Amino acid sequence: MTREEAAAIQEQLACRVVLRSLPAEGPGSPCFAAGVDLAYTKDGSRAWAVAVVMDRRFRLLATGVAEGEPDLPYAPGYLAFREGRLTLEALARLSVTPDLVFLDGHGVVHERGLGLASHVGVLLGLPTIGVPKTPFHAIDHDPGPKRGDHYVLAKEWGAQGASVRLKGGVKPVYVSPGHLVDLPSALALALVWSSGRHRVPEPLSVAHTLSREARNKSH
Repeated sequence: MTREEAAAIQEQLACRVVLRSLPAEGPGSPCFAAGVDLAYTKDGSRAWAVAVVMDRRFRLLATGVAEGEPDLPYAPGYLAFREGRLTLEALARLSVTPDLVFLDGHGVVHERGLGLASHVGVLLGLPTIGVPKTPFHAIDHDPGPKRGDHYVLAKEWGAQGASVRLKGGVKPVYVSPGHLVDLPSALALALVWSSGRHRVPEPLSVAHTLSREARNKSH
């Protein structure tokens, strides 16, 4: 599809995004969280998407893998149209349905309010949180050095995300709400689902490792 067609779809789906409180612990909090990540060949012509589900003790419960060609070349702001289909296929192959999904892409902090995390959340009707390693905002300073230190950022149209350190002493990541989660909840959930041993939440870290293993096994 054209960029114009893709942008129109994003604008339509952005109207369906809901941001609301989701407890990180206690009654009503997610019991099972998924993470999805993709590994590409060097030329970017093929990708392996891996989705994992873990419980609150970070035990791996299920894995789903999807392999194929990305649908479009990479273009800023259109990540969902490059790897969204493979992401959804990997999630569909999980034998355990997650209560929450972490994705390596932005949520509502997006020029049309619908980054990868929000796009997937709306399509699946699941709470989603974007935890990319690169910021969408211009960063004027980092959060403090300790685990849990964060700095809230807002774009000119009001969408908020946060630079947060999930592991002390390493580079921060950039959390933004995807769907059915607001920013305070997204920050709390990212911390609860992080062990402190990795830069990203545990489900994303495991998905990252397994996606690269899947790619390497095929070569």
